[in-house]
Amino acid sequence: MTIGNVTRSLAIEMAAGVALIAVQAAQAADDRGSVQGVVNNASGQPVVGAFVKLKNDDRRLTFLVISQDQGRFQANDLPAGKYTVQSVGGQLQSSLSAPVSVTAGGSAKIDVALTNARGPLLAPAWPQRIPEADADKASKDFKDLPAGDGKDLVAEKCTPCHDVQRILVKRSDHDNWDHIVARMKTRMAAAAFPVLSDAETTSIVNYLATSFKPVQPYDPNSRLPTALMQGKALHYRVVTYDLADHYAEPHDVAMDPTGNAWVGERAGKVGRFDPRTLEFTEVRTPPGPAAEDRQSLGNPQIDAHGIMWVPDGPNNRWLSFDTKTEKFLAFAWPKDLKGGAGGNSMALHPDGSIWATGANREVRRLRPDAVKFDVFPSPSAKSNPGAYGLAVAGDGSVWWAEDEADKMARVDPATGQVEEFKIPYSEGHAFPRRMNTDANGDLWVALWEAGKLMKIDYKTKQMTIYTPPSKTGGNYSVIVDKKNNFIWVSEHQVDKVARFDPKTEEWVEFPLPEAESDPRRIDIDPMNANRVFFSGNIAGRVGFVEYLP
Repeated sequence: MTIGNVTRSLAIEMAAGVALIAVQAAQAADDRGSVQGVVNNASGQPVVGAFVKLKNDDRRLTFLVISQDQGRFQANDLPAGKYTVQSVGGQLQSSLSAPVSVTAGGSAKIDVALTNARGPLLAPAWPQRIPEADADKASKDFKDLPAGDGKDLVAEKCTPCHDVQRILVKRSDHDNWDHIVARMKTRMAAAAFPVLSDAETTSIVNYLATSFKPVQPYDPNSRLPTALMQGKALHYRVVTYDLADHYAEPHDVAMDPTGNAWVGERAGKVGRFDPRTLEFTEVRTPPGPAAEDRQSLGNPQIDAHGIMWVPDGPNNRWLSFDTKTEKFLAFAWPKDLKGGAGGNSMALHPDGSIWATGANREVRRLRPDAVKFDVFPSPSAKSNPGAYGLAVAGDGSVWWAEDEADKMARVDPATGQVEEFKIPYSEGHAFPRRMNTDANGDLWVALWEAGKLMKIDYKTKQMTIYTPPSKTGGNYSVIVDKKNNFIWVSEHQVDKVARFDPKTEEWVEFPLPEAESDPRRIDIDPMNANRVFFSGNIAGRVGFVEYLP
């Protein structure tokens, strides 16, 4: 069957496989209270610029605010319930408080003292991995797995798909290794590899958990900077929600027109976080040929009408989802096209077409009205240069990041012509990841391994690179406040979200409350340009950073 013979019958309307599931009971936005107090040091002197964290375990919520003049802090918009409070500032932190009761319309008071030494800081790194510099050294110095019961089994069963270096850099506890091996077993089954027995599974998990333990015991405060916040970084708050399913993997977040944040879960669901009610709800995707434990969604994008587009690789289809009616449409990937439907990123073109990267070498286009897919390979397709983030430039051309080759590719949708441009970075591997477009139509690209931000003038093709304060931040995703022309970046390896002003070249970094929050894609609240949402993939977390000018 050729692409031209694909008919509208490929787009089948399907209701959600599972009804909307409320994870938390609804609570009116005005049913809120506050907590206020003062942060002091051990001598009783007020501390300005300290972090104050408030946790509501019942609601799975964490709030972060910063102490202001005279050490005062105030956390508003808190749902009624019990909160524990802790402050972190400089080299010290307070003890965790006894639960503080917050009532609707009430204001609880508590003071905290920075009297306890903090634990060691966690070096910048991909969550549950050793730092990139150490990873490079490990790749050069170690060519084999360490000795231990289960080594031969890991070499036999795991390395056919993963090289040894990928295992050497990973550091996780037993539960996480157990989850990783369980997930790999589903992929082995899908690839028709021999199924691991229970005994083999136990041996592999025990070997990995013993040989590749966490770098240090988990400390949620270990990524908060020792420097006290100052200037514009004094004026922000963070609100996060931890998903009930810790392994749901909400890799990407996208905002709908009404201000709800939606995440595409690797567990085969879309989830909605409502910043007004602070509820999280989930919708399961329609069933497909892939097994239940093989469901996995890609990068969602939502248009001005509230229609979400998301790739569903295991079921070889692209999905659209109406965020208002909760109905799905499925667009089957044509059998005569290689590479499968899965990919890294999606983008919505002003002409109504849907674009995505895929197959480590190309971009794809879907014209929904015609139910027609087109593929545009890179000129370097034979070498698999990578195909990561993408965005639509001011002239309607579509650019994508060739992450493995440190190049940017550009396709003209009218002619299908593809060009490549080398990134002007010579200090190592730049590794371009996610990208976006500003109000002028110019592109902004996160250079992950370089820890940089890059602008591309879409008219001249000139590339300009900027350096944030965190040198090894792992810049991952970019979103643009097109009204105020601020560029927001997720700094994946240091658990921060940063804002860049191109006019002044001023950076402001906003640390997140928990270490290894794993901020991946970010998106701006259409109702509030100072509020930027993020998703934390490995952490199973979604939330927002709100600048409070």
